[in-house]
Amino acid sequence: MAMYVELFGRDRYYGGMLRESREDEFVSNVFGPLRNFETTTWLVELLGKAFRGDDFEKAISGGYTLEFWRRYPAPAGRSDEENDTEVSCVLETEHYTFLVIARYWHELSRQTARDVERDQIARTFDAGYAALGDRARLLVMTSHAEAPDLVTRYWEDPDLLKARMTDPPAEVPAADLARRIGWTDWAALRAALASRIGDTPINRTQWNFAKDLVGYLDLISTRGRGLKVRAAHSGTDE
Repeated sequence: MAMYVELFGRDRYYGGMLRESREDEFVSNVFGPLRNFETTTWLVELLGKAFRGDDFEKAISGGYTLEFWRRYPAPAGRSDEENDTEVSCVLETEHYTFLVIARYWHELSRQTARDVERDQIARTFDAGYAALGDRARLLVMTSHAEAPDLVTRYWEDPDLLKARMTDPPAEVPAADLARRIGWTDWAALRAALASRIGDTPINRTQWNFAKDLVGYLDLISTRGRGLKVRAAHSGTDE
């Protein structure tokens, strides 16, 4: 792992990593090493920001597993045919399943192939809720400095989210469903990882993973289409 940043910093590797067609590799290179973390403090910090103050510390204290490119079938009963929904990565904890839509170069999809009223947020949350029920949480990660409008529209108008679900639960208020959609940016992930290499006790292996991932995010951000992860911080890792 100590060679992680150096390897991907070499131009003959790095040039391929920056191509938009290789965004899947970028996502897996960032999230893959997080499988090796025993601590959940970085995740508690990230989720607290993403879900607007919700505290997941007790809920995820037992750890997590991480899987890439899991597919969820379209909810039964849809009038418009819909293919399986593939999720960037799925983070499983004892009480929750976080479906992660991670975008760095690509934008979120504003409509699906067969239903122009179904954007990527509504479709993924709907498929996840149909498969997982109350376990389902949707975590959107983008390079924007603020939450994209595809997310905030459902925070501001929860009834719209419920209306775009195939079979929304009648007993769950629309506002509660909308709170299950969180958003964060790559800068917040960097900050959460950077805090693991400060004063927080951590074993040496995890320290190296965190250090290399922070360096990798900085490397990508300073050389990739002007997206500045590091610029979101003012010299501290808070």
